[in-house]
Amino acid sequence: MLALISLWLTSTPYISKSLVSFVEKDQLRKTPDDIRPADLVVVLSGMLAAVKSQRGPVYEWGDPDRYFAGVELMQAKKARYIVFTGGLFPWQTNLQSEGMYLATFAKQAGLSENQIVVTEDVQNTAQEAIAVKKYLTQHDLKEIILVTSAYHMPRAQQLFQNLGVNLQTYPVDSKVVLYDVTPMDFLPDAGAFSANQFALRELIGRAYYFLVAKI
Repeated sequence: MLALISLWLTSTPYISKSLVSFVEKDQLRKTPDDIRPADLVVVLSGMLAAVKSQRGPVYEWGDPDRYFAGVELMQAKKARYIVFTGGLFPWQTNLQSEGMYLATFAKQAGLSENQIVVTEDVQNTAQEAIAVKKYLTQHDLKEIILVTSAYHMPRAQQLFQNLGVNLQTYPVDSKVVLYDVTPMDFLPDAGAFSANQFALRELIGRAYYFLVAKI
């Protein structure tokens, strides 16, 4: 009976939406008008997926909101430079970093090459924070506008602040959308499993950085 109750709860959309809402708590969408000018717009990696093609591995878009938000802020003249972090895993040997790929699109969107910065290759949020802090120190810059997904923002913000980075947050890519609760929200749904796993994974990541990873 306990197993059946657990299965029902974890497959219920109402539960999964509530958990994702908790993960995204207080991360409301902003517009450029809500942001004051800063030195850098920093766009964290994590919006592309590597897939196979006839010519080898290539990138496809996952959730491009981070990229579009970064370009939006630059077009609103909220910073002098935009920084894309060089997200690249060790097994992606035949790919350029995510940041290099995004820089190409930013140029096509009208940003000049001297406005775009790509960090060294990084594998996680902690390394992204270290790479950006290094760039700030080297160029005597003070403040950034941090762009990442709403669920990811609390963890990313804390990591950057632990390094003494002064920042404004610009959360995007919200997973919780406006909706009314219906009877269907209490019926089992395979998608709810995925949403619960996604939210729990982020909570585990926050716990790891809080308890173990000291930067």
